[in-house]
Amino acid sequence: MPKYKLKLMFEWGGGCLWCDDDATRDAFDVGHIDERLPLSPGMLARLDELSRWHDGALDGDDPAGPSPWSAEEDDRFRAAAEEALAAVRAELGPNFHVEYRR
Repeated sequence: MPKYKLKLMFEWGGGCLWCDDDATRDAFDVGHIDERLPLSPGMLARLDELSRWHDGALDGDDPAGPSPWSAEEDDRFRAAAEEALAAVRAELGPNFHVEYRR
């Protein structure tokens, strides 16, 4: 049984790995914890790249308006996030349970 529960969830302005239960918060604190996890520099760079890509889905001139992304762009991002999820799970190993939350 995994010791820690995380969620892969992209927020405006960065950060994408978050604690998903009290035990994990007790171990890693609150806020995004990307840099506090045993992830490779390459994975951290990939997560940062995905965070910046995600931020492009928000129209800065009209944040409440529709996303500037096409359905195809949204599908490409979702597929990339799923690939990152698999890679994060592989790097963190069996002590971590990670779910993708859109």
